[in-house]
Amino acid sequence: MKSLRLVIAICALLISTPVLMAADTGPATGTVAETIEAGSYVYLRLEDGTWIAANTFAVSRGDEVQYSGGMEMTSFHSKSLDRTFDSILFVSQASLVNSNGDDTSAAAMEGHGSMGMQLKKAASATAPAPGEITALKDGKTVAAIFAESAGLKGQAVSLNARVIKVNEQIMGKNWITLQDGTGTDPDNKLLATSQEMVAPGALVVAKGTVVTDVDLGFGYNYKVLLEEATFSPGVE
Repeated sequence: MKSLRLVIAICALLISTPVLMAADTGPATGTVAETIEAGSYVYLRLEDGTWIAANTFAVSRGDEVQYSGGMEMTSFHSKSLDRTFDSILFVSQASLVNSNGDDTSAAAMEGHGSMGMQLKKAASATAPAPGEITALKDGKTVAAIFAESAGLKGQAVSLNARVIKVNEQIMGKNWITLQDGTGTDPDNKLLATSQEMVAPGALVVAKGTVVTDVDLGFGYNYKVLLEEATFSPGVE
């Protein structure tokens, strides 16, 4: 469950800041200048200023560590630490390096390389202007879904919207951001999960189940998500 929550938290980047970027970190080494433990994770500041995060392992200031499989988050806010990192690498593997240059005490970060997750670059399109997209006669708008979310929880809804961003096959799902020109930031973007694939820029009728008050961990809390979405051609 913890690993799933971590990966879903990464996927939450699709519709909000901070920004996630794949990073070529493998393997790299550095000397620890600061350590902070938070739950089952340890945050390490290296002497070159790099911050990395990994599953907790025995590490102290002055230790040399080796790490790999990094994915960078910018402007990442840690809820448990109440601290925002300008840039931090969530790594799949972190370990001590002994005097012979061999690494020991490996600690794989759940939900990253230890699960074979591959992050693909998101394809994106321009958001529609207000009034550009026709609302469904018997459907909802993005603004209405957010405004009525408490009453819509667990219900199936449909909306006419444009596909703004697509991330393919993360944990077996496609993560699709929808906008229809309604709502105000941040409640103008609706994230849908689906087994179907749609192209960025496509006008679609999306249908899915509303889930509310979703806590994805790592400081990501969402009022609304649309799950198990299906798509058909949009209404002009």
